[in-house]
Amino acid sequence: MERLTLRDSTLQRQVDAAQMSDWVNWLAPWDVIAHLTFSWEASLQSGIRCYEKFMRRHLGRVSYFYALEQNPCRDGFHVHALWADAGSVFRKEAWATWFETYGRARIEPVRSHSDVSSYCAKYVTKEASWWNVKLQWHRMHQMRGGPFTLSETPEVDGGRSPVLVGI
Repeated sequence: MERLTLRDSTLQRQVDAAQMSDWVNWLAPWDVIAHLTFSWEASLQSGIRCYEKFMRRHLGRVSYFYALEQNPCRDGFHVHALWADAGSVFRKEAWATWFETYGRARIEPVRSHSDVSSYCAKYVTKEASWWNVKLQWHRMHQMRGGPFTLSETPEVDGGRSPVLVGI
């Protein structure tokens, strides 16, 4: 997707937000939106390290897109995230784990496509924000146009175990 460039800076920000929203919506069907804080004044690098460690240790099978935004009232950063492939995630457990280790959290379901659009417009397209994405392999495969199905293969476990295979 190419960036449309305009002369009017206000209009440019609106177009950028719309393009970013379309791209983020295209990445995955997002299930959960999370707003996560730190009990200390986390630096950008500390916020990145802590969030990715949390996801790797506790929600390793979840695809995610996240942005770190500077705190408005104190030094440091906080996280805004979207989670996909989160059908097996218990939000209350994720909240408790984050709260015990890092700080406050609000973890709630994505209710509509417009939730994701407003998320992008509000957090991701700010100049002082930083963002990243991690998608599970089947999302990457699907983005490249490859189908995937659940099938039995003789190469894996003698064909006894169903596995997700790109065909």
